Amino acid sequence: MKYELYHDESQINGFWHGMLLVPVNGKKSLLELLLTARKNIGYNEKISLKQVKQVNSKKYSLVDSWLQIGTLALIHKLKKSEPFFLGERVNGKKQYTFFENLIGCKFILFRELDNHSKMHLHRDYASKIETTFRMGFKGGMHYLGDENNPIEITKIHFDGYEHLQRRTDKNRIINRLGELKAFCKIEECDDLIDDRSSNHKAVECQSYEDCQLLQLTDLLVGSFRTVLGYATRDLLKTLCKPAKLITDSYLRGYAGMKRSRWFGGFVMSQCYLKNGNWYFEGITFNEDNHSAQIKMNF
Repeated sequence: MKYELYHDESQINGFWHGMLLVPVNGKKSLLELLLTARKNIGYNEKISLKQVKQVNSKKYSLVDSWLQIGTLALIHKLKKSEPFFLGERVNGKKQYTFFENLIGCKFILFRELDNHSKMHLHRDYASKIETTFRMGFKGGMHYLGDENNPIEITKIHFDGYEHLQRRTDKNRIINRLGELKAFCKIEECDDLIDDRSSNHKAVECQSYEDCQLLQLTDLLVGSFRTVLGYATRDLLKTLCKPAKLITDSYLRGYAGMKRSRWFGGFVMSQCYLKNGNWYFEGITFNEDNHSAQIKMNF
């Protein structure tokens, strides 16, 4: 199946890469839900998790709706219709719509524990991010795909290049991937990477539709970080609960995840650099100063 990949990041307690793989044939359906929520709530500014400061706001309602939509879009085994909030209210009370058709997105969550602070041999900050992106990208594709579920990437979207102080280096990301498994493919084209802004009101930005999916990716990576015990505000713990359903299933191990609705749609792992060598392990769960580790091998 062909996918477009959307990338965003979080830099709280490590460097978190979030990669949302949207099937080309499901992109329109996902966008229709996101844009319907925007219309119902009446908010058309760029949205991100860090902007949400109070419950009774349009920002909160839109993030609430989008996170429900985003986690439902990752379902690969729809056992029953799922209720979700599409921004509609009657007399102030939430109205629920039912999710009945699979979209089949995938999400790769990959964390570099030291926020790239130990990567002294890289020439600049951007190359550090490109290198760890490449690690998570390759490992995530290998885990989420198989002979019956091939993955072909037709486009890669990054959220702006200005903070990197240069354009994204396709050579470092794609040409250094090494050998991919037979069921993984990346389309060969000159315009594979789009690294313009995700702010649909910026002068130089990606298409309006792609900006929405980049903003959704930003919400998802922040929400997974939050429910894994790295919340920046207590308010977000409640808002991000949809993501907890997925991480709870994942942390039960492979057998538990295999029975989950999200099997084939989600993977998370982390890495760190020690004595010049890279080490990979399961994600770290942290809550109330209690840590537990679940191993995950690509």
